[in-house]
Amino acid sequence: MKKFISILFSGITVLALNGCGGGGSDDGPVPETYFITDGFGNGVSDIIYHCDSGYSGITNFEGAFTFDLIGDNCNFDLVTNGIVDDLFIEYDNNPFTDAGINGIYFECVTNGIILSSGTTIYDALLDHDGFIEDGSLFDGCTLFDIY
Repeated sequence: MKKFISILFSGITVLALNGCGGGGSDDGPVPETYFITDGFGNGVSDIIYHCDSGYSGITNFEGAFTFDLIGDNCNFDLVTNGIVDDLFIEYDNNPFTDAGINGIYFECVTNGIILSSGTTIYDALLDHDGFIEDGSLFDGCTLFDIY
């Protein structure tokens, strides 16, 4: 009888432990790095950014910033470093390739007023994809649903 109860208890324990800790999915952020560049494909450094996912920081010398690949909204503060160039978003930091990303919705503001909005596009003058705006005209830009 003791052996039967021991086997029964062991079986119930195994079944109970099998149900613990599995089956769920982690829908946390998936980190990805893109680059903010100028019209020559060089990284734009020292841009403070904050994303809805919690990622934030300052772009490095390559213009790198980290965001959630699932679809993130990131705000870039353009006042702090005196940007005077056109801005582009790219998926790599090689200045000799056109790695620009088109189709990302953006809004750019001055004094809290949206003065420009649209999607990142091909810039025919510079022959480069991923054009956002002339950074010198705005206090900040937000990129929406980055993927």
